Amino acid sequence: MALRRPGMCSCGQTLAAGERAAWDKSRRVVLCLSCAAGALPLSATEQPEVAVLEPAPIDLGVAGGSARAEFERRHQKREDRVREAHPKIGGLLLALFDDPQSTQAWRKGGVGEQKVGERFAKLGDSVIALHDRCVPRSRANIDHIVIGPSGVFVVDTKRYAGAKVALRRSGGFLSPYREQLMVRGRDQTKMVEAMEWQLSAVRTALSGSPFADVPISAVLCFVDGELPFSGKIDIGDVRVRGPKGCGRLVAEDGPLDAAEREQIAQHLAERLPAKKMPTT
Repeated sequence: MALRRPGMCSCGQTLAAGERAAWDKSRRVVLCLSCAAGALPLSATEQPEVAVLEPAPIDLGVAGGSARAEFERRHQKREDRVREAHPKIGGLLLALFDDPQSTQAWRKGGVGEQKVGERFAKLGDSVIALHDRCVPRSRANIDHIVIGPSGVFVVDTKRYAGAKVALRRSGGFLSPYREQLMVRGRDQTKMVEAMEWQLSAVRTALSGSPFADVPISAVLCFVDGELPFSGKIDIGDVRVRGPKGCGRLVAEDGPLDAAEREQIAQHLAERLPAKKMPTT
């Protein structure tokens, strides 16, 4: 099982929250896995009843869930308002005129997050992807947190259909060197800067745990955008990729084995829980 709180084995080993352990049913004590595996009783009557339990399922969340829920909320609110104001022709008006762009953006964003979530799912057991995560003391959310063999990746999904995404460099000898993320010819470097609060939230969630030193990387994933021929842009410490490139990035080989990835995912899932979808 994965411990929900720190404990101590009878051998004196301290067990951290999130660490896998065994449970001695007869003595009702926690055992480290080494003690559980090495417990060789002298007789059948002395045999401790030890059970190594599977950890509770990790709440992975729903990719794009809160974006779709916000679209549906705005869409329904507009429909109710139009039908109330125009009882006779409300249905016709709704059929003739689409939702405003500010509402449609939520639907498009949700679809983009879903596509990226599906890309991560295709990677199988090599990664664990957490979607649509709450941040303490904030109304904002993190689109995806992916735990791969090489570390933790904080992924923010952007959907700009057909938009050219490029890196602009300026300055040098007589002026400060500058890098800008350009999307459709406009400076969108603020997207890069906005990754810092997301990284900070994940660092805080891992601080004080056995995983505090695990590398954490920031990724902007553009869905349906046009990236350079190489398929990647690195601006500062932020990687900019498409869904395929993002999938390759998070699945790169590294030192974290499957058990460690599961422990990190369990830890982050508890501290940055999935957004709760409204029930109908």
